[in-house]
Amino acid sequence: MSKRLKSTAILLVIVSMLVCACSSGGGKADTEKTEKKTEDSGNKDKITVGATLSDFTISFQAAMYNELLDAQKEYDNIEFILQDGASDSALQVNQIETFITQGVDAILINAVSDAVEPSLKKAMEAGIPVFAVNRSITDENAYSYFIGANDTLSGEQMANCLLDMIEKDQMDSCNILYIQGVIGATYQTLRQGGFDSIMDEKGYDMGVNILERIPCKHDKETVISSIQNMLNKYPAGEIDAIVCEGPDDAVGALQAVQSAGRTELVGKIVGMDMPTEVWDAIKAGKIYGTVLQDPAEQCEVGIKTIETYFFGDKDSLKEKFIETDLPMVTSENVNDVTPSW
Repeated sequence: MSKRLKSTAILLVIVSMLVCACSSGGGKADTEKTEKKTEDSGNKDKITVGATLSDFTISFQAAMYNELLDAQKEYDNIEFILQDGASDSALQVNQIETFITQGVDAILINAVSDAVEPSLKKAMEAGIPVFAVNRSITDENAYSYFIGANDTLSGEQMANCLLDMIEKDQMDSCNILYIQGVIGATYQTLRQGGFDSIMDEKGYDMGVNILERIPCKHDKETVISSIQNMLNKYPAGEIDAIVCEGPDDAVGALQAVQSAGRTELVGKIVGMDMPTEVWDAIKAGKIYGTVLQDPAEQCEVGIKTIETYFFGDKDSLKEKFIETDLPMVTSENVNDVTPSW
């Protein structure tokens, strides 16, 4: 082979190697970017975290917001930029894009919906780790860690609470209204899926019949109005229980049935989460039960995870999913627990 051909062959091999190196797995490259940025941030005395919650006006998220405000005072090494998603996916996408432009060190998010995933993946590609709190995100490549409850399990526990009531009251059948949260949000899809799985497994065999599923976005006034419409549609004896995907929903449902004089439904409400109003109502026998998850605890664990990631033993964070407990609360154990907020 001539010297020129040999030189050409060597050049082609080198070019081929460079092309292969540049086109190798993006996921690995993204991880390396995140790790490199983390190393750079690790040299700082203080980091900046962009935090966006789904909606400050929802009491559950308000408790998380208050936890972040407390963290502002407690953590000298973390500065938070707090943003309200206002139940608007497009707004939250803009907030994430702004965080990326600002060059924050990390993002803490309670997602409005899966519509934010592309922007979160963009943050990850830019080397910004994402810590999802409370609301699940479908694409695991869109976040570094998830801190919160298993949303499928929360739906299963809601179903188990309803079936517990049916068994104790020795009901042969149970026609229910099912009050939904934010349609399209991952947590809602998973929560309803968990509930439905228990219905398929044994609930329908125990006489459960879902009369209506009503989306109310966890807005108490919407719940009250919707329940009032349902009470007009279904006279006494045709509704046996109301199942709610959130705490404000359960409180609103109780107010609606009391205002309408439908006393047969007082004590026949199953909720999710346990603020003081729900805790008091369970003790008074006005709400049958709920599933306890603590928003402040979840947010606190999320903040501590961020601190460990940047300033502590990062290798100790072995699990991508950091799960919190979901006990069922009824009159039998309500005095053993405290309200979440």
